[in-house]
Amino acid sequence: MNFLSDQIAKRSRVFYGYWMLPLAMLLQIGSSPGQTFAVSAFTPALLDAIDLTQSRLGLAYMLGTLLAAIPLTSIGPASDRIGLKRIACFVILGLAAACLFASTVTSFLGLLAAFFFLRFLGQGSMSLLSNNTTAMWFRTRIGRVSALLSIGSAVAFAWVPDWLSTAIETIGWRSTYRWIAVILVVFLFPVILLLYRNRPEDLGQSVDGIMPSPHPETIGATSVVHVSDDVASKDDRSQAFGESDAGQPGQLDDVDGMQLADAIRTVSYYVIGLSNIVWAMAGTGVLFYLFTLCAERGLDKDDAKTLFKILGFSMLGAQLCGGVLGDYLRLNRLFGIGTSMIALSLIWLRFDHSLLGAKLFAMLFGGGQGMLISVTGVIMVRYYGRRHLGSIRGAIWCGTVAGSGCGPLLMGAFMDRIGAYDPAIACFATAMLPLAVAAWFIHPPQLTSDSEGAKESANASPPVLATTTTCIDSKT
Repeated sequence: MNFLSDQIAKRSRVFYGYWMLPLAMLLQIGSSPGQTFAVSAFTPALLDAIDLTQSRLGLAYMLGTLLAAIPLTSIGPASDRIGLKRIACFVILGLAAACLFASTVTSFLGLLAAFFFLRFLGQGSMSLLSNNTTAMWFRTRIGRVSALLSIGSAVAFAWVPDWLSTAIETIGWRSTYRWIAVILVVFLFPVILLLYRNRPEDLGQSVDGIMPSPHPETIGATSVVHVSDDVASKDDRSQAFGESDAGQPGQLDDVDGMQLADAIRTVSYYVIGLSNIVWAMAGTGVLFYLFTLCAERGLDKDDAKTLFKILGFSMLGAQLCGGVLGDYLRLNRLFGIGTSMIALSLIWLRFDHSLLGAKLFAMLFGGGQGMLISVTGVIMVRYYGRRHLGSIRGAIWCGTVAGSGCGPLLMGAFMDRIGAYDPAIACFATAMLPLAVAAWFIHPPQLTSDSEGAKESANASPPVLATTTTCIDSKT
């Protein structure tokens, strides 16, 4: 099934990675059935149809999400072994089947099983595959590519809840799930089957579309790029560490072989992981009940739809900025900005119940989420490399999926017991604040004693990859 992609790669003057980018966007949009912003549109209908309390609904979502994290641990290593394309095809078909199953549920256990499949295959697996797709094709340009990839998730975030809410009002929630399954099988599956390729080496290309130089004297070099003081000044950092045709590879070439066992020994890995987990917990909790939260505060359904649009577009703006700036500025600072915006948005939502306050929350939270999405994708490649990216990123993704399941349960439990969501929101803000502080101090790992200055260069910018080296030896 590679004939069409082979022909495109041969006849096109454009690096095939740029053909892969819209496919990664489609995978992002295709993950919507398992994303909280989509499930949120079904929440009022599920509460009525299955006669559940909010805490019971949150419990089903939490258990389904936590259980989904167990098999999710196999997706990263499996994609490393047999390739992203095969896994993506299996996941798309499985997600379509999960949507068909979700349309038939009539009980708590059935809903739990439906949430398990939707979260495992949609929010977990397909999102992971989408993010790893760009990581396999780009390195020095991954920041800008991640920014472009954000368009797909932002469109889904802004418009899918509105579309689903309208469809549920028109044809019912069960028929809506059936139509989602049809779209996945009829449209997304054949596109991925015919056009998707695992990595550039399969087409005789190289990462970023930069072909290796025939000059043998630089192949295998491992020295660090040295930049003169006047070039490496703060004001000229982007020039010094942007795209360069310098003949030496950067320090982070050594990180290509870092394994999960090495990554978990670094403090930065835990700050990055816990920040993603708490952010997912808070975002999932608030967004899962956003329609009912608006009703509790005297806002209507159209206001909830507007908040999703604000979230989506602010997320897009921050992802575009964060992805581009990630190629030039220190990643720890960008990561600190993202976590700080998340913490501030939760504090604001806790104390301001007005529509204006809700809109400000949506803008801050969407911006912080967009920054974290774009910077996390870049930071994982810069700090830990490509070779074992599936395992390293998959471990954090499993924790993120598991953590996100606790948010709706906490929100629902407080609502059932004291009739308010505010205490749960306060818990999320309290957990996020120390991580927002710690995020400013993370740094890349140092693998060798003579790598002084690697922290600074990796935080500041992408490594200057030589066009004369063959630094990619991926087995994925």
